[in-house]
Amino acid sequence: MVYVTRLLLSVKLEDLEVTIEDHIQKVLKPNFGAAWDEVGDAYEKEETFALSTTKTLEDAVTNIIKFLGMQPCERSDKVPENKNSHVLYLSGVYRGGHDVLVRSRLALADGVTMQVTVRSTDETPADVILASVG
Repeated sequence: MVYVTRLLLSVKLEDLEVTIEDHIQKVLKPNFGAAWDEVGDAYEKEETFALSTTKTLEDAVTNIIKFLGMQPCERSDKVPENKNSHVLYLSGVYRGGHDVLVRSRLALADGVTMQVTVRSTDETPADVILASVG
């Protein structure tokens, strides 16, 4: 006679949040303009967003870099003092090996307005980045 014993194991999994930064590896592009031209505009997407809860350009730059998990280029992570506008350049590689570049034009008024332009070697990274920001 064979006896079968059933062991029930209860495991509690913690909540796991996967964000856009989990899909992008930071890659420094020493010459962002050349990289921008090299990637080309075949998969370029652009949208404008109002960051109504962000009060300074410095906060906007910090939050965008952290959220996207991309590498700032050409020291664009440093906002000059007493400026009402700034351009942030970011670069990375999206899963699957697709180069992705972001140009974020920021303007300070009643909050921060951000025009995001994404270029990639594939359509998916551009769509995912804009969907995650919006």
